[in-house]
Amino acid sequence: MDCALFGRTYTMLFPAVYRYVRLRIPPAETEDVTAEIMARIWKSLGSFAGKSSLKTWALKIAARQVAEYYRRRRQATVPLHEQPTLIPDDPTPEETVHEALAVRNVFARLPENQVAVIEFRLIEGLSARETAEVMRLSPQAVDSLLYRAKQNFRRAWEQETASVL
Repeated sequence: MDCALFGRTYTMLFPAVYRYVRLRIPPAETEDVTAEIMARIWKSLGSFAGKSSLKTWALKIAARQVAEYYRRRRQATVPLHEQPTLIPDDPTPEETVHEALAVRNVFARLPENQVAVIEFRLIEGLSARETAEVMRLSPQAVDSLLYRAKQNFRRAWEQETASVL
């Protein structure tokens, strides 16, 4: 095992995989599932053909593993309101706990596919084509979904922040 290569791969992919899992798996199991996914990525690295970015390829593996997690438990999904708050890895000083809770509440109102497209396109920075690969959609469908997700997020955000004031 090439420890240096493992370290670089882990450092590059872990944050994106962890954020993906954190939004979809119950908090008590997030770390275990993420570790399983990282192990699967490492074992499968030899099959990476370079047809997409390494990050896109890793997120496809993560998506399959999360689906498998729920198949094993015979659950369709975990409601977003059961998920941890959406706090960035490096929060800025002006971010408050109230804002993080408001964002979590807004995401809980959106359909799962809209949350996913926002995560992939806006948080992870994947292209429409890369997002389409992960979500098994066409790039045009991703763009349409992102447009609707932004509109719905904006409306829900206005409702959430109006009720706080």
